[in-house]
Amino acid sequence: MAERPARKDAQRNRARLLETATQVFHEVGADAPFDLIAVRAGVSNATLYRHFPTRRQLLTAVYAQTIDALCAEARRRVEDGDDEALFDWFGVVVDRMQDSRGLRETLVAAYALAPEEPTPEVDEWHERIRVTAEPLFTRALHRGRIRSSLPWPEVLALVTSVAGAAGPDRTAAARMLAVVVAGLRTPESTAHRTAPPPRA
Repeated sequence: MAERPARKDAQRNRARLLETATQVFHEVGADAPFDLIAVRAGVSNATLYRHFPTRRQLLTAVYAQTIDALCAEARRRVEDGDDEALFDWFGVVVDRMQDSRGLRETLVAAYALAPEEPTPEVDEWHERIRVTAEPLFTRALHRGRIRSSLPWPEVLALVTSVAGAAGPDRTAAARMLAVVVAGLRTPESTAHRTAPPPRA
């Protein structure tokens, strides 16, 4: 019977550590000291290391939350049924990727330092996003909103590359994404969006 409260405490500690690490990484950078994260989370260093023995594991867990959020946003838009949902989600993807840019770069560097260690989570992240958001692409395709010249994986890769190319510049990212989206839209979709409202 004593194991259940202990398990709940461990879950709460893990959740608190992830929330705190996300805030600290955003404020200080992805190379922030573990001591600072533990102090702000109100736990001991031993507790932090018990949940996340290495920085790479903590970075991976924190970045996984970005993937969770992108998938949740995609599912919500799938349920909404809006014709413009795919293009709206593209904006969310670029924003989230820019928010987590420093974290992602540090994580990539951590992977590079230990190339012999497997990184199954990266493939899993890509697959989760691809599968979760694909219904948005399929709907846009069936409703004549997006060109059929590129398959979904290539469309997704093109959109995500905008955040990397723009760096931290959100204005540049918005301009670049607008160009990408304009190229992906069908002429009918573009005409539908730019048509002036009917006069009263």
